[in-house]
Amino acid sequence: MITQADLSRATGWHGDAEFSVSALDLAGNNPGSAILGFLDDGRFLAGAARNPALSAVLVTEQLEADARRRLGADTTIVVVDDPPWHFYTLHNEIALAGPLENEPTVIHPDAVIHPGAFVDDVGVHVGAGAVVEPNATVLRSARIGEGAVLRAGSVVGTPGFEHKRTSRGVLSVTHDGETRIGAGTEVGSLTTIARGFARPHTVLGAVCRTDSNVMIAHGSHVGDRVFVAGGTVISGSTDIGDDVWIGPGVTLIDRVKVGAGARVAIGSVVFTKVAASARVAGNPARAARTPRPQPPTTENTDD
Repeated sequence: MITQADLSRATGWHGDAEFSVSALDLAGNNPGSAILGFLDDGRFLAGAARNPALSAVLVTEQLEADARRRLGADTTIVVVDDPPWHFYTLHNEIALAGPLENEPTVIHPDAVIHPGAFVDDVGVHVGAGAVVEPNATVLRSARIGEGAVLRAGSVVGTPGFEHKRTSRGVLSVTHDGETRIGAGTEVGSLTTIARGFARPHTVLGAVCRTDSNVMIAHGSHVGDRVFVAGGTVISGSTDIGDDVWIGPGVTLIDRVKVGAGARVAIGSVVFTKVAASARVAGNPARAARTPRPQPPTTENTDD
């Protein structure tokens, strides 16, 4: 459990509010258990008021009265000068004490790790028959499946891009999830796969193929047998179904969904959901047109 004592220890906060929650989360999210969230903008009060999981919330003094009125007596109001700073500073302390930061690395004896590769000595599992090529980097949180291949220079488990502007300066947020590479998957050279963040793990499914210079951001879920060509950027919390083909130089924005069997053409920028088996192209990506059949041509020949 997370209590006001943890907040005090992490941030130096001193107050008389008392709470006990299961997790930290955004004030509008409902993971199914009691959470501590934060609000620094009144526009989000309505969503927070609809969230039965919100047990306690960090707010500014300016928002205190509205928060007490809108959220009711069941939600503990904790007044702080900078809610994001307090929230993510507490998150960082909890994340750095998590099991992935301390458990010893386990490498199957049948795995092949090149001497020039780096594998973190904590928080990594490497399965049977996996191959880690020269200059590949495997950081804590990585779960490398059986027979997976990490090509030269790839990086698995790097911290994702999550930084907060606060009154105390820029605060980089510690990533605390896993980075799962499925069985039989090949990760291309210089490809980077970011670690999961705040519960959602980053997952690249079984028998996938990524080309060189692919970026998969934190919390993305990529299904099985997905092919990703070079230069593609898959932004955070993207959900890609099985058997998808993604062409070179594609960008998928955060939280977009791509249905199973879809094909995304070269250079496309995907802003909205792609249906299963759809073919999309362009910026913004739209359903690709099927070429209109042309009538057969008749050549004029001299008899």
